[in-house]
Amino acid sequence: MRILIAGASGAIGRPLVRRLKANQHEIFALTRAPDPARLKEIGAEPLIADALDSVAVKAAVGRIRPDAVINELTSLPRHYAPAEMKAAAERDHKVRVEGNINLLAVLRDAGVRRYLLQSSGFWYAPGAGFANESVPFISNASPGVESSARTYQQLEERASAVPGIEFVALRYGFFYGP
Repeated sequence: MRILIAGASGAIGRPLVRRLKANQHEIFALTRAPDPARLKEIGAEPLIADALDSVAVKAAVGRIRPDAVINELTSLPRHYAPAEMKAAAERDHKVRVEGNINLLAVLRDAGVRRYLLQSSGFWYAPGAGFANESVPFISNASPGVESSARTYQQLEERASAVPGIEFVALRYGFFYGP
């Protein structure tokens, strides 16, 4: 399967590339980095395009016509210190929202059949027991929590509204390791 990963150089993207490559998939990585050697080292063919540039995204995705697109786009700091997280928040939000919009806009024309989106499992409404995918995102909380939950809800709603694709929301929680 031909798979495009947007965000392949991140903490989740790098091991994802390796795992998919080990399972004989052809992996492409959307990157704005001028030196894509690191992506080649882990087994991905770099496609130079900024996820915030809709024209560049359309050209890159149209050129390779992947079977699936995995959206792992973030702009998180290297260290999760409060000051660094605060400084990165606006760009991270922009990359997630606009990058998602730009990727979704090209799926049909490029013949993409599957779209996987990084989402979050932190914003479920409270309830008894463990939450699963049927539990809605929280809508009555502090302004910051409501805003974050609304962002992920809108990301998923946009993706699920695209006709003709299989959509999966990857609702991550905490993860540990390098």
